[in-house]
Amino acid sequence: MSIDPQSNQSAHPFVPPAFIPTERRYSALVQLFRILRSQIEGWPKAVFEDDCYRPNIPRAPLYIMSAPAIKSVLLDQVENFPSGEVFKRVMRPVWGNGLLPSEGKSWKWQRNATTQAFRPSDMIALTPIVSNVAQALLDKWQSKLEQSSVDIDHEMTELTFNVMLDTLLSGGEDFDRTVMQEQLRGLFADISEPKLSYLLMSDAHHKNMRAATSPYSEPLRSTIKSMIGRRRVASPSGDLVDLLLKARDPETGSDLDDDLMADNILGFIMAGHETTARTLTWALFLVASHSETAERVRNEVKSVAGDKPLAPEHINRLVFTRQVIDETQRLYPQAFQLTRVAQRDCILAGEKVAAGARIMIPIYALHRHRSHWGNPHRFDPDRFAPHMPKPNRYIYMPFGAEPRICLGASFAMIEAVTILATLVRSVDFSVCAGHKVWPIARATLVPDGGMPMYLKLTN
Repeated sequence: MSIDPQSNQSAHPFVPPAFIPTERRYSALVQLFRILRSQIEGWPKAVFEDDCYRPNIPRAPLYIMSAPAIKSVLLDQVENFPSGEVFKRVMRPVWGNGLLPSEGKSWKWQRNATTQAFRPSDMIALTPIVSNVAQALLDKWQSKLEQSSVDIDHEMTELTFNVMLDTLLSGGEDFDRTVMQEQLRGLFADISEPKLSYLLMSDAHHKNMRAATSPYSEPLRSTIKSMIGRRRVASPSGDLVDLLLKARDPETGSDLDDDLMADNILGFIMAGHETTARTLTWALFLVASHSETAERVRNEVKSVAGDKPLAPEHINRLVFTRQVIDETQRLYPQAFQLTRVAQRDCILAGEKVAAGARIMIPIYALHRHRSHWGNPHRFDPDRFAPHMPKPNRYIYMPFGAEPRICLGASFAMIEAVTILATLVRSVDFSVCAGHKVWPIARATLVPDGGMPMYLKLTN
């Protein structure tokens, strides 16, 4: 993206709260404390300004922030830069042997098969289901409007969980929603907390301890497998499970067995509702904090859909609403960093990299890098207006990059646009006075202390 320091045309520019590095240097102990509290707060100013950075400590990773170097790692030499064993250990409680932690042939055939279930044309057809779930939330809120605050972060997590059950699992008839949501919440908390076992156990030992790394993994996986067994002989329901059951690797014709199906469904549920929930939480915060944006979204939705529920034909016409989601993902990317491990000696961004060295791609910093964006910390949805140049795909990466770009990216965008449009059309949001908004980098970028807001009908 070419830098345009005048890109924000708003009469009231807004810089939302977030970690922005300064020249101040911290002691090693303070730096460690900051990293343990929130991973991005250990990043120095160089990560936001230079092409690469390596901390002056033994075995420190190399941070790369130049598009050519990132393209080399994620595409040109992708086989030389796997995710590494620590990443697999963190993801295994959720994904098992499924798509995300897989490498090589296992990843390729799973990717080929599951891609068939996530075609954009099939995803946009799910818009009415998403719209209905969002409308149900509005109905629930009626008793709270102008009376008490709600934690929007909690509400969005519950909302996107219901969307996943209704789109992926045909309303979740095989599950107790309350129990499943509690189990998913516990599983997410487990993977968000660093564990010494990720570093100390052998990979072979760790593969046999999925349940030990989280007590929630196997109960969830067992329930999902029971559902799969029933669905294999049942009439189609028209949901994503049906699409996954029909999915075949176009090269080999192989399908997913029950174990791999369960691994991937659990992974899709977790990834699909936690990350989208956080994106919506931050989007609603930005809209609540910038009245011009709220008004533009509201006017666009009413112009496109009036008072009708959002339908597939509306989504591509909600141009500015999507820009707000795009800018939210720039400022608060849920996949805030990627890690890779070099398999052999090489050079990246002019730096020598030894085999076994860790590579960090700090997406949060890339999205705020002064060489790639004008006014990088300012909220400006018009960066993504149709007339603006598209950002480099290795600089703006809310869903990662090819070939391992997030499989559910299309659905996530349709879901986020539909929900944001539906909610903002009917409700005016305002952050509770006195609440300090601050992002904490755990497994995702979560708002510290939640996001309490007041709600008011717009008409």
